[in-house]
Amino acid sequence: MRLTSPLLAAAVCALGASPALAQQAAEDWDLTTNAEQQLTLATLDFGANVLALRCRAGDLDMLVTGVPVSTRATRKVRVSAGATAAEDQVWIAQPGQPVLGADEPARLARQLRAGGDLDIRLDPEGPTDRSHRYRLTVPASAAAVDAVLTACAKPLDEPRDLLVRVSEPVTWSAMPIPAFPRSPAAQTAGRGRVGLSCIVSPEWGLTDCRVESETPPDADFGASALRSARDARLNPPTNGTDIRGQLLVFAMQFEPPGGR
Repeated sequence: MRLTSPLLAAAVCALGASPALAQQAAEDWDLTTNAEQQLTLATLDFGANVLALRCRAGDLDMLVTGVPVSTRATRKVRVSAGATAAEDQVWIAQPGQPVLGADEPARLARQLRAGGDLDIRLDPEGPTDRSHRYRLTVPASAAAVDAVLTACAKPLDEPRDLLVRVSEPVTWSAMPIPAFPRSPAAQTAGRGRVGLSCIVSPEWGLTDCRVESETPPDADFGASALRSARDARLNPPTNGTDIRGQLLVFAMQFEPPGGR
């Protein structure tokens, strides 16, 4: 599948790559690399949709284009791929663009290494919206996916992927409150978002927390989010469900003190 459709060309440009960059054959995926930009990008063109796995300067994204432009920063998505079956997730919207980004891009990429169907269902955003469904058949060709994961120092196999995700609404007895980083990059960005995954401990705290996504990267937002998670505590669900030992995936939003 080559970089030919206008949608794919626009998507690649929006992702920070250029169709003029050297292309490396990787079976059905297109693999683009640019050492100067610290970029490794794998794409699949489905015509109406493009699936893109990108590592840029150590930050990993898995994006789907050709979806409705969202009016919100996130969108509820039900995903099936590999060992993940009809799992409710919250994906990141790109402001003003028909693009959604997975909340656990490395995990989703690993689920697609062996190929198969990526089934994405979007809940309606409002009373005038409708549900949307996309079924993208990914070829069994792991070379390009492995190249992008390796470029971002992500493991090709991760037992954590199979942990049950917390599906119950959670409330906090001690909410994580991250400090806005003092780094020049954070001050320039003004805002940030970090996606975390943590295992719920026997004491209802968070343990083994990891940064799944960070926007913008290299501005210390991820490090601040991890620090704030150390003292966070959850309330047990009121319906009696025991979520200890499950993986909680959630996001932290950063706003500068006093706003801008």
